[in-house]
Amino acid sequence: MKYKILDAFTLKLIMVVLMVLDHIAQFIPNSPYWLHWPGRLVAPVFFYLLTEGYKYTSSKQKYMKRLFTWAGMMFIGNIIISFIFKRKIPLYNNILFSMGLGIALLMLLDSGKCKQGKDKFENNLLTLLVLFISLFSEGSWMCTAMVLIFHYLKEDKIKMSLAYIALSCMFIQGGFTYENLFTLNPQWMMVFALPIIFMYNGQRGKNIKYFFYVFYPLHIWILYIIGYLLEKS
Repeated sequence: MKYKILDAFTLKLIMVVLMVLDHIAQFIPNSPYWLHWPGRLVAPVFFYLLTEGYKYTSSKQKYMKRLFTWAGMMFIGNIIISFIFKRKIPLYNNILFSMGLGIALLMLLDSGKCKQGKDKFENNLLTLLVLFISLFSEGSWMCTAMVLIFHYLKEDKIKMSLAYIALSCMFIQGGFTYENLFTLNPQWMMVFALPIIFMYNGQRGKNIKYFFYVFYPLHIWILYIIGYLLEKS
């Protein structure tokens, strides 16, 4: 179809730009709040591509381990940066951990289909544990919901769209006022990621596997430090 013009690499590059804008608003003092708005599109697109990666990867186990490894390195880096450059703004960002949990959840759900008795009971316990841990990760239950919606409904675009729109609408709270919609919680804007997801053509594009794993924590740490220096100047 003519509108499917974006491969995974191009999609990620676009999201990287929007992500940087979002994190500028998070870490740089006196940044305009509206920079957060385009950032609401980032997580949905990355989690959609996560489910694509899960579908096509040659090793789901290695995919999960890679995400958790980089998440662990970012966790340690966050602690070190926060200790050296003390700010009132917490450095909690680690979407890689949330993505790793998403892959773990899908693996458990898939493996649970063919297990019986004690093995199925243990599998269900692990699934509940992953769901519980996900509540305390970046994005919390929202990311879990996106993983499930994108993975199980992507073959039926209408059902996927309706479920995703319903999820987005859950963040419209307190009435349709400017303050509620655009300052208190603009997360509902994630709904605008849907047209971008539909522009994905199913192709990988350029394969620079580790670029995004490196760029994600690095740009957050750099912006956090820049914000620290600006506060001290």
